[in-house]
Amino acid sequence: MLVAFVVTGCSGIHNTIGPDKMQSDLRESVEAPVVVAEGESPFCKVPPMELPETPKLVTLPEPFSAKLFFLLDKTEFTAESRVESQEIYQKILDRSFGEVVITGHTDTSASSAYNEALSLRRAQKVRQQLIDFGVPADSVRISAEGEYRLLVSTPDDTVEVRNRRVEINAR
Repeated sequence: MLVAFVVTGCSGIHNTIGPDKMQSDLRESVEAPVVVAEGESPFCKVPPMELPETPKLVTLPEPFSAKLFFLLDKTEFTAESRVESQEIYQKILDRSFGEVVITGHTDTSASSAYNEALSLRRAQKVRQQLIDFGVPADSVRISAEGEYRLLVSTPDDTVEVRNRRVEINAR
């Protein structure tokens, strides 16, 4: 008899998850579809932001290099380089380079100390001509190599016009 009571007693007890209800109220509220309201929400109000302006791409000019040659033991150009110098200066001015480096050189026909000083004077002369032509002074640098970076390898005390030069590199 006791068994019959248990079976009949269970059939009269109902809870929130019992045989009549497959899910709890909590589960139904969690799994309910989300409803998105149109318009502004007081909880998610975001002030409009201005996007920063995208910087414009700047095209840098292609690097440029040239050589100008000098008379023996002088800061004067050869006849050909005198003509070419004006064309070179104009190209540098037209292309607005950020930096121009002028390096002076000599041949081996004098002492190393003398050649170092002469190569510096040659570089200074070309720098001043570029500035006079309109190239900004703060963009022009000079250096002097003397007889240490020969274009044409020669023994000491050799006259070689291709070694008496300035090299101009612009970028």
